[in-house]
Amino acid sequence: MTSASPRRFPSNRLWIFVLMGLAVLAFLAMRRDVSRAMKMKTETLAPAVASQLRPGESAKLVLELTTVDAGMSAQGRLLEKQSETSYKRTPELLRVVYDAATPVVMGKPADIHTGGVVYVSGQVQRDRTVQATQIVVLTGYVTVQ
Repeated sequence: MTSASPRRFPSNRLWIFVLMGLAVLAFLAMRRDVSRAMKMKTETLAPAVASQLRPGESAKLVLELTTVDAGMSAQGRLLEKQSETSYKRTPELLRVVYDAATPVVMGKPADIHTGGVVYVSGQVQRDRTVQATQIVVLTGYVTVQ
């Protein structure tokens, strides 16, 4: 009968160093992601620029919705950014079309309603409507003057 040698586990000190190393790596990864998010700047169209939209161009705009149709389209008043959480109404109206596959961020499709505020990224169509590629619900997060 052979005697089994006891298993040798790494010392507690080694585990502490491994865990500390993982914590440092997680911290650095998180810091990098946060700094990237802070550098991203939300660019929206100024009212003067919105009137010059050309078919095929990309558009990023903030709208206060005035009408929402069951056919997955909406019309809204273009908002001008005053600060990160404050927008001012402009006289410019734009139409946005979307479908069930259009991603809705910070909300759900039911949050796209008359009086709601949305950030729309999309492509300008021939008739000056914007085909949304993403809609971000801002209702409740921003104020409109």
